[in-house]
Amino acid sequence: MKNYCLLCVFAVFFTVGCADKSIQKAPVSIIWQMGANLEKGYYDNSFIIKNNTDKPLDNKWVIYYAQLPTTIEQPADAPLKIEPVNGNFFRIYPSDTYRPIAPGDSLRVPFICHFSILKESQAPEGIYFVADKDGAQQIPLAVGMTIVPFNNELQWSRPDVQELPYPDGNYVYQQNERFAEPVALAITDIFPSIKNVTARPGKGIIGNDIQLNFLPEFKSEAALLTEKLQQVYQLSVRDSAATVISLELLPENFKTVNDEHYILDVNNGKITIQGNTPHAVFNGTQTLLGMLKNADFPLEIENLTISDYPDLAYRGMMLDVARNFTTKDNLLKLIDRLASYKLNALHFHITDDEAWRLEIPGLEELTAVGSRRGHTLDEQKCLYPAYDGCFDPNDDTSTSNGYYSRTDFIDILKYARDRHIQVIPEIEMPGHARAAIVSMKARYNKYIDTDKEKATEYLLHDLSDTSKYYSVQAYTDNIMNVALPSTYRFVGKVVDEMAAMYKDAGITLTNVHVGGDEVPEGVWIGSPACQIFMAENQITSVPALRSYFIMKVNDILKKRDIALSGWQEVAEKHTDEIDKALAGNIAGVYCWKSTNPGLGGEEDPYKAANKGYDVILCNVNCFYLDMAYNKHPQESGLYWGGFVNEFNTFNMQPYNIYRAARNDMSGNPIDLQAAGQGKVMLNESARAHIKGVQAQVFAETIRNYDMVEHYVFPKIFGLAERGWNAEPAWMQIKDPKAEEAAYQKALELYNAKIGQGELPRLSKEKVNFRVAQPGITLKEGMLYANSPIYGAEIRYTTDGSEPTQTSALWVEPVPCEVEMVKAKLFWQGRRSLTTSLRQ
Repeated sequence: MKNYCLLCVFAVFFTVGCADKSIQKAPVSIIWQMGANLEKGYYDNSFIIKNNTDKPLDNKWVIYYAQLPTTIEQPADAPLKIEPVNGNFFRIYPSDTYRPIAPGDSLRVPFICHFSILKESQAPEGIYFVADKDGAQQIPLAVGMTIVPFNNELQWSRPDVQELPYPDGNYVYQQNERFAEPVALAITDIFPSIKNVTARPGKGIIGNDIQLNFLPEFKSEAALLTEKLQQVYQLSVRDSAATVISLELLPENFKTVNDEHYILDVNNGKITIQGNTPHAVFNGTQTLLGMLKNADFPLEIENLTISDYPDLAYRGMMLDVARNFTTKDNLLKLIDRLASYKLNALHFHITDDEAWRLEIPGLEELTAVGSRRGHTLDEQKCLYPAYDGCFDPNDDTSTSNGYYSRTDFIDILKYARDRHIQVIPEIEMPGHARAAIVSMKARYNKYIDTDKEKATEYLLHDLSDTSKYYSVQAYTDNIMNVALPSTYRFVGKVVDEMAAMYKDAGITLTNVHVGGDEVPEGVWIGSPACQIFMAENQITSVPALRSYFIMKVNDILKKRDIALSGWQEVAEKHTDEIDKALAGNIAGVYCWKSTNPGLGGEEDPYKAANKGYDVILCNVNCFYLDMAYNKHPQESGLYWGGFVNEFNTFNMQPYNIYRAARNDMSGNPIDLQAAGQGKVMLNESARAHIKGVQAQVFAETIRNYDMVEHYVFPKIFGLAERGWNAEPAWMQIKDPKAEEAAYQKALELYNAKIGQGELPRLSKEKVNFRVAQPGITLKEGMLYANSPIYGAEIRYTTDGSEPTQTSALWVEPVPCEVEMVKAKLFWQGRRSLTTSLRQ
């Protein structure tokens, strides 16, 4: 294929990150072109490889890249072979039919993959070239790559799957019509919503100078409040001032609902926050700061009294730093923001197949090898590239590399402690453990010739294991061997070292999340160690072996006064005897499957709760923040569990989860009255086992911290709302029409609090967030537009170009008889994705 020149036509997205300084030295450049999503879960696509040198490109090279896992199909006579190395890491190399590419020429390589692609961000990443000289691979060179933008419907839709409509102008316009009328917000309209507000006659002034009085037990809360008042609100905290804020204990005869119950009283400009615990007082300070957001001072404020407390004890967010890393500074920033919305748990996903992110003294290989990804043939010094494809294990700018030192982790624990957030570390086991397994294999190889006991001390795999399995993420070597004493020695060592870090932070490690999910069929059956172990212990099945592992790890933790938590699989497929033994000891069963009908698993949370397990609701269709907001091909995120926006989080109903999805996967309304028919219901006695809610941010698609914030805000507001107010008034209405009307009114207020209240606040505090798209439609030759955010600017074009800040401002219907209209929403210095409308 002569001089295949698409570079001058299509938008170019060069791979950035690892060693891009060498990008011009690679002898090739590559174009990736998505074809279409096909029936039965396939898609076709092509690489176009161009020889940029003045010599024919011989067959002594390999090209590597990263992409979400897939199985590849090619013709038998394909000139280039494309295959997975492991998981989401792939290689391309010449086959026997390859003929050298002439100087300046290109070779198109079409192939078919399993699954589907709906997003431009799912294109191959981190492509690099490695020459072979005398049988040895040379220095890797980054390859310049062009992604051809998606331009047809089958590139963002699947022909045999009914799913949400594409967010074109008409669809978004219809969605935005729910928020056609502006909502006037009161000063108390904050997140999470306050339970009880009593207005009283009179008003006062909050001036620019503040006097802060506090009891000694509230010293930390006073310090944090002072910091916010001064740094964010630009107020001055002085020894004496007309405006006085006092942090006090509640009266002795006041009956609290729980330990977080607080009272906030505003009386002629004097503000009193009362609680029986530092956490309660902290909640009150966050309410005050929320009320003062976006205010101009001096501020006139009505007299009022607030009595407020959370319904659910656990209100958390999980952040995956294993797949792609988040630095300590950014993590602290996130903790601070979560605390401002009264979330109280950070589930810290610090290990997985693709990395180990925490320093463990005595197991240096976990971070020396397991925290870095780069070009390697044997993984003795780093793991294979993944996700962003970074091939330089020393590149600290890539999210592939990094870990928290012991000192870092102690700092994180202290920072979270002061903000009343419990950090729950997750050490994935027995599955999702590839980084640990490979690291301990490197340790084995390092010491086997000099100290066999040290080499095998923490070994996590059976050297003679011939088991064949394939994990959900396409790994074939990511499951710990549960028959080895060294596996449990490893668990004990890691837990002891973490407990010591907590102790040095001045707190106690009380809860370790062990994962426990996605153990594939085929594990352990080819392990001689497992076969011997099963025979010696009368274990007759792999599920029973898995139950043994959970019980054994639970015993390890119990001896250290630490509770076990895990994904919902830790409470599944056990005997009644084991269920009884575990139920009273597990701190949380984190139920992640969808509540949407037809996907399966929607009954699991109530099955677990009814058996006596404490449950944390994490359901993907409500709380997986890394699911894409919608089908727009430039809206990043996954979609295996559907699309999740800020309204999905709001819709969760903890005590009636079958009503949490108001639409099915295709966007069709669900009959809420019939949603739970024939399904396992939550026993009244088991309501107390619904301990809380948690949002998840898995990091497969994250490439920088801005993307973390893009996924979190504004979706997290619904989670904060539902954790604090688990059963608002609209959920308790029995009449369908009345319930729908009350729900719509509550949704309008919720949306207004986001757009008019929180997004300006986030902008002021330099937090990234997503701006929703505008709707556009044509009626009788006139262009109409709408926005879910009152006051935001809608800019549009009619010539096919992308709208900018200087494009035409839509204010009222205008005549329009063009083929294509494009619009964007502009708000608080940020912009939405483009909404398109074609006539």
